[in-house]
Amino acid sequence: MIVLKKLLFVPFFLIVFFSLIYKISPLLKLYDFLFSLSINTFIELIIISALISLLSFIFVLFASLAQDWKIVLPAAIIASTIAIALGDPALSLILAVTILVSLLVTFLSLENSLKSYLNFQPSVLLGPAIRHLSGLLILSFCLVYFLATNKIVAQNGFQIPDSLIDTALKLTAQSQPQQETTTPQLSIPPDQIDLLRKNPQLLKQYGLDPSVLDSLDKPSQSSSDGTNSLIKQTIKDQLQSFLKPYLGFIPAVLALLLLLTLQSLTSIINLLIYPLLWLIFYILEKTKFITFTEEQRVVRKMVI
Repeated sequence: MIVLKKLLFVPFFLIVFFSLIYKISPLLKLYDFLFSLSINTFIELIIISALISLLSFIFVLFASLAQDWKIVLPAAIIASTIAIALGDPALSLILAVTILVSLLVTFLSLENSLKSYLNFQPSVLLGPAIRHLSGLLILSFCLVYFLATNKIVAQNGFQIPDSLIDTALKLTAQSQPQQETTTPQLSIPPDQIDLLRKNPQLLKQYGLDPSVLDSLDKPSQSSSDGTNSLIKQTIKDQLQSFLKPYLGFIPAVLALLLLLTLQSLTSIINLLIYPLLWLIFYILEKTKFITFTEEQRVVRKMVI
């Protein structure tokens, strides 16, 4: 019966862990999702942060009830092997090892705290362990994200997402005061377009991609669309040229951005762990799942 009590939270721990790996695996294979600036991406990051906090909460709760290496170690190994679902063998192995180390380090620290406390207070004993495990899990995911992004950038280069440029142009247009007079539209004669198409080096001298000519000579497209396309492509080419010498630093910057984002979200979500810890142990005590004993100790003091 005691063993079953110690294993009670293992299924919940494995289910949440599988859900977390399922959610985060597709994002670790992309480098531009952080620049999408969409509500869907923000919701995905909130869900991942919530799963990290919930996983840390359940594992610390399970480890505090088990307090046995023979029970905690197999559960941690089973959970870390689920990370193989990531896909890439090398990245899966790194993620599995870092997660296993994070779980075991957390259990070792928690075990020392549970052996030396005088008065059982869940928020004081278990709260720091939950926060530390959340941070270690985030570091593990960011390390794998850095390695995956570094591989993608080395093979395919780095392309600034069009959604980021579109958002920047929209914000710039909204910040400028509207004018009643109409702005002149860009109009290039067909013969000049043919001349530029035959001499693409003229466009390259000004940092322009010759492909923008395709958007100017289409009869079905308005001159306004052609102007926007030209501006967008010009900005993109200039930014690509500016970032080209710093491609080696881009994976580290993206990993740091992901780290700060997840850390900020989990810090807010972890504020809920303290009332949740009190509620869980209140229920466990009222249902006689756990009991507490009170002790009186002799204190020796010197008197002159």
